[in-house]
Amino acid sequence: MLLDQIEKIAEARYRVGQGNQQDVLKAQLQKTRILNELAHHHQLMGSQQAMMGKLLNRAPGVAEIDVEDLTETPLKYTSDELLARVRTQSHEVTGGQEMVRKQSLQVELARKDRYPDFNVQYQWQHTAEQFRDYYMLSFNARIPIYRKRKLDPELTQAVEELNQSRREYESHVQQAYFDVRDQYISADTGSQMLKIYREGLIPQAMVTFRAGLAAYQAGSQDFESLLTSFLDVLNFDQEYWKTLAEHETALARIEQLTGVTIR
Repeated sequence: MLLDQIEKIAEARYRVGQGNQQDVLKAQLQKTRILNELAHHHQLMGSQQAMMGKLLNRAPGVAEIDVEDLTETPLKYTSDELLARVRTQSHEVTGGQEMVRKQSLQVELARKDRYPDFNVQYQWQHTAEQFRDYYMLSFNARIPIYRKRKLDPELTQAVEELNQSRREYESHVQQAYFDVRDQYISADTGSQMLKIYREGLIPQAMVTFRAGLAAYQAGSQDFESLLTSFLDVLNFDQEYWKTLAEHETALARIEQLTGVTIR
C-alpha cells in the first residue's frame, strides 16, 4: 500500500530527528480513513450480495455470487446503427407496434360493420328415386339502416383509440431515440475518459508521487506536498473505476433499448 511507504518513511525521519511527529500522525490518520472507507465498502458489498441472492431466490447459506472483475467493453456499433435497431428490436417499441396493429384491426372491423352483409346459400337434396332432386338457392342481405346511430360512435371511438395508440407509439420511439443517443454519448465519452486516466492522469500522478516520496525521504520536500500527490493518485484511481462503472451501465441500457448484444 502506498500509504504504508509514506508512514514508514515519516517514522524513519522522525526517529533520526529529521522529521516531526505531526507527519507520522497525519499518515496514520489518512490510513485510518482509508481503512474506514474499505470497511464501509465491504459492508455495502455484503448488502448487495444479499439483495442479489434474494432476487435469484437463493436459499440462506448458499455461497456468495461470484463477481467478475470489471473491464471495459468496447462499443462496436455507431450511433446510427443503434438508432436503426430501435423500431425493429426494442421490446419497449415493438410492444407499441403491436398495439397499433390491434387498434387498426378494430377500426377495420368497425368500418366493415357499416356495409351491407350479403349472404348466398345453395341447397340440394335427394329424397327418393320416385321424386325429383330438390334444389334451392337463397339470397339474403343485411343492411345496417337502424344501427347507424350505434355504428358511427363505435367507428369514431375505434379511430380515436388508433390515433392515440399511434401517438403513444411515436412518443415511445422518440423517447427511445433520445435515450439511445444519451447513453451512446455517455458510453463514448466514458471510453475517452478511461483512456485519459489509463494513459495520462494515473501514470503521471504515480510518477509525481514517486518523485515526491524520494524528495521527502531526502528532506527536499515537505510532507503536505507528498500527501497531496498521494491523494491525487488515490482520487484518480477512484474516478477511473467510477467512470468504468458508468460506462458499463450505459452499455447495458443500450442493450435494453436496442436489443443488440454488446458484451
